[in-house]
Amino acid sequence: MMKTTPSGISEQSGQVVQTGRISPSYPAWIFDDSPIPDPHGKGERAVAFLKALRHPKSTLPGRQFQLDRWQERIIRKVYGDTKPDGTRRIKTVFALIPRGNRKTTLGAALAMLHLGPERIPGSQVVSSAVDRDQARIALEEMKGVIGAHPRTAEAFQIQDTKNRIVHRKSSAFYRAMSADAATAHGRTPVFALVDELHAWKKRDLWDAIKTGLVKTPGSLLVVTTTAGIGHENIAHEMYKYASAVASGAIVDDAFLPVLFEADEDEDWRDEAVWRRVNPGLSCVPPYPDIDGMRQMVREAEHRPADREMFRQLHLNVWLDGAANPEWSLDVWDENAGQLDLTALEGRPAWIGVDLGPETEQTIR
Repeated sequence: MMKTTPSGISEQSGQVVQTGRISPSYPAWIFDDSPIPDPHGKGERAVAFLKALRHPKSTLPGRQFQLDRWQERIIRKVYGDTKPDGTRRIKTVFALIPRGNRKTTLGAALAMLHLGPERIPGSQVVSSAVDRDQARIALEEMKGVIGAHPRTAEAFQIQDTKNRIVHRKSSAFYRAMSADAATAHGRTPVFALVDELHAWKKRDLWDAIKTGLVKTPGSLLVVTTTAGIGHENIAHEMYKYASAVASGAIVDDAFLPVLFEADEDEDWRDEAVWRRVNPGLSCVPPYPDIDGMRQMVREAEHRPADREMFRQLHLNVWLDGAANPEWSLDVWDENAGQLDLTALEGRPAWIGVDLGPETEQTIR
């Protein structure tokens, strides 16, 4: 008997069989029920802690924190796969996840873990984003979780004006930071969540976080982001490294790539592609809203800029060109070939010239 999962992977007699078009870097282990090492029980401890939490928006009985299967598998991998001496094996997680798949909730859960069972007395836990509003999103999620249960409300002190949450007994604290590197240098976080790295214009805060993490044994860096535009940025550097690790071109057991992405030339209108790339569509109820995605695609059929936005944010296709193209490159390509100037006589015309350095040199 064969069953096909929403991710596009089929399971038959305990064997995982890839169906359709699945990239070698696709994280099939998230859906295939393969064993995840947990020699010291730290993966199970992490999952049990999160399931004991409450969330104000949860529809589960008792407002239990909703930890979906794909999220649970990632957490078991990150925290359960330890070295023989019990120390952390995975030091960096790069999670490329499309918009609407609850990355923020997952990131807030990870931060809570480091104020919970992963807590070190006096330790620093940080989340960071490109601006203040984005940085506070994870903080607001954590505030909701803490306030949803009397025990967590008693255990933690929320210092809202300082963007901080403090564990009262151990003085371990969490702080949300925006891209102001002056506030980051000198800090030694044991856990750092970096949100939407593709939107970061500068690398000052990134460098401060990276150098701070190496000061503490057992530290963990988690990057959650959608795809970006262009190749000259920190996010694309990390993405290329993650792709190389996922494909086996680079061997790095301390780096965990989680890449949910469509190939550049795949049909962006194909719902089978959507389901493979958006892990939340495997859940009940599914997310993001697939009817909303269908409407976006209907409109994007006639608006190239919307199409590129959909491919970038909902299919994680890393864009090379403009974010808001005036026309589709398919239309541009259709007009390739020899131009008959005589057929244009008497008609108004416009000409565009690339005056970059190479063109200027040719003109001279």
